[in-house]
Amino acid sequence: MESGFGATAPYTVGVEEEFQLVDPISRALTPAVEGVLAAGNGTKLITSELSQSCVEMLSPVFASASDLARELPGLRREVRDLARSRGVEIVAAGAHPFSEPTEQPLTSGAHNLRVVEEMGWVARTQAIYGLHVHVAVPDGDAAIRAINTLAGYVPLLVALSNNSPFWRGSDTRLGSTRIKVFEMFPRSGLPPAFRSWEDFEDHIEALVDSGSIPDYSWCWWDARPHQRFGTVELRSPDVQTDASYTAALVALVQCLVVEAAAGEAPFTDPVYNSENKWRAVRYGMDADFYDFAAGREVQARSMARALVEELRPIAQDLGCQEELIGVLEIAELGTGAELQRAAFARCGSLEGVVDYLIANTAPD
Repeated sequence: MESGFGATAPYTVGVEEEFQLVDPISRALTPAVEGVLAAGNGTKLITSELSQSCVEMLSPVFASASDLARELPGLRREVRDLARSRGVEIVAAGAHPFSEPTEQPLTSGAHNLRVVEEMGWVARTQAIYGLHVHVAVPDGDAAIRAINTLAGYVPLLVALSNNSPFWRGSDTRLGSTRIKVFEMFPRSGLPPAFRSWEDFEDHIEALVDSGSIPDYSWCWWDARPHQRFGTVELRSPDVQTDASYTAALVALVQCLVVEAAAGEAPFTDPVYNSENKWRAVRYGMDADFYDFAAGREVQARSMARALVEELRPIAQDLGCQEELIGVLEIAELGTGAELQRAAFARCGSLEGVVDYLIANTAPD
């Protein structure tokens, strides 16, 4: 299995941010990605996804989360301006508050057509918008250690990144509706607990040989190795409305991957971990996680504070202390889901929530 591990400096970072395309008058999703891509005139900054109501921003590679934090707002404004040149706005949130997802046209292309053929109706539900964080690692075994570590922290990462409380015109009472929608896809959710890179390769080979998948990229787990990029990829977060929240999550992920390189990741039973992930999806930072090994509950905010303190020396070495502290600011100020609900309480309409999201996705 070919890979790009070691092709770039270890622990560099990059993100993929999936933005909604919305009509500024109706505030509804609009299938405008082809026009936005045309406005980009071949730029590598943006690409399409499965839904025509989505444009994906592909960041450059950065040495640290602090470098990304400095440049990300400007990159978002570039995407915003391309969208506005075609009469639409971009919105960073995991799901649109009221548009019907199954009515969104799908993009063409061989890959997407195969996805639609394989997934059927499920593909039509996927007008959802995620944040993917990439961290470069030197080799496959480092990737497996990092994936096992990130998998153990998926519940906390999901709690911090909740940003899709509304769906088809209703408050779902979930912090991340997007996660539950995406889990209709096969090979989504928490990754298996791999023992080694060879174990991972054997797993992928068995799926390919059985005709289940064409290649590893059809495993859409919350965290996975990405051989072509030479990275580990965290896929569980909703896209964040505030770019500083994105930077905080990137700093946390970068530090966790560096920590994983120092030794074996502690084993987290995926069955137990899924229980805590559900609590994170439902309650966000108000979740009480259960430590099945110790037999006690741990409040999400307490876990976040302890983890930030544990990772401070690594963040200092990486130069991203300020961004890592941003994790505590999310816990204090509120997740994206909490802020969306606060916006609804202020304005009383989901159209007003969309206005709030537009104003805060790429402000001047």
